[in-house]
Amino acid sequence: MSPVIIAILVILGVILLYLISSLIIFAYFNFKTVWKRGEDPHNPCYLRYENYRDFLDRTEYQSSFTYNRAKINGYIYKKKNLVNPKGFFILSHGFFGTHVQYLIIINMLCQKDYVVLAYDQYGAGESEGKNQESLATGIYILDEVINDVTKRHINKNLDIYLYGHSWGGYCVAGVLKNHPEVKKAISLSGFVSPIMAGLDLLKKWSKFLYYFLLPSVYLDAYLLYGIDLMRKSTKGLNKNKDTKLLAIYAVDDDIVLKHNALAIYLKKHDFSNAEVLILPSGGHNVMIANFNKYNELVHQYNALTKIADPDERIKKIEDFIEHLDLINAYELNKDIEKKIFDFLEG
Repeated sequence: MSPVIIAILVILGVILLYLISSLIIFAYFNFKTVWKRGEDPHNPCYLRYENYRDFLDRTEYQSSFTYNRAKINGYIYKKKNLVNPKGFFILSHGFFGTHVQYLIIINMLCQKDYVVLAYDQYGAGESEGKNQESLATGIYILDEVINDVTKRHINKNLDIYLYGHSWGGYCVAGVLKNHPEVKKAISLSGFVSPIMAGLDLLKKWSKFLYYFLLPSVYLDAYLLYGIDLMRKSTKGLNKNKDTKLLAIYAVDDDIVLKHNALAIYLKKHDFSNAEVLILPSGGHNVMIANFNKYNELVHQYNALTKIADPDERIKKIEDFIEHLDLINAYELNKDIEKKIFDFLEG
């Protein structure tokens, strides 16, 4: 065998070994993130409906459709004694949790006389499904939820609005090509490509693995997911000339990076029906003024759980919980709140 052929075989062997290795790593990363159920943290620092019971009423929502034989569940929220609602919001939540993490946003919208349907994504929270399958699955679920709302008149002829953050912001943009009946949509920290969103998340954990997977990630995704679950949020977006879209993004976002940010894409391509707000700071959730407050409270709580003396530990934890004022602990960014309602009511 000639040296040239041997060299070619060696190169092909190295390429094959790399492709197999990258596919295994990509699959493992998905197993540790997407291929598991989405749940909220189990600690007393996390906002729950009980914190808002004095302000909000809610009724159960269950989809009339199924996805992989699973029902999508959630709640329809409205402020107490609401008489004349302004519109009907469908809220699509972000990754690493359920719609519950957006109760502060739900309450914000409800107190302005909007009704809010907040559902849990497939494989998350109260929805059925053994895992979340893929980020692109969220687009298909939201698409069906909108169809379900209109088909069953759940919105009671109110105008339909969409709100989504991060994964939800991606989903909101991704469904608009099919839903010109949506009056207005808001996408915070949304992204374009679900594959790059996952890869950028991996970069936070391991730069080595990020650069290792970068050349083959789309092939890996195609082999694991298929083309339908690689869908970009911008696919067909320009076909909808009716729905007004507000996209908000902070350039210091360390989860959705600039090269994959929906707002950056929309500004670059000058979508006529999109309004874009790009901020110099604000992190991954520009709606929360003190985004680190939750982490501070969790850190304090975890420190108490490590107290050696059991009696002292119990007493300190009980005192900590008794003095928690979760509703006032988290502050909305008033400038962004004003921007949103100016957009909605303008």
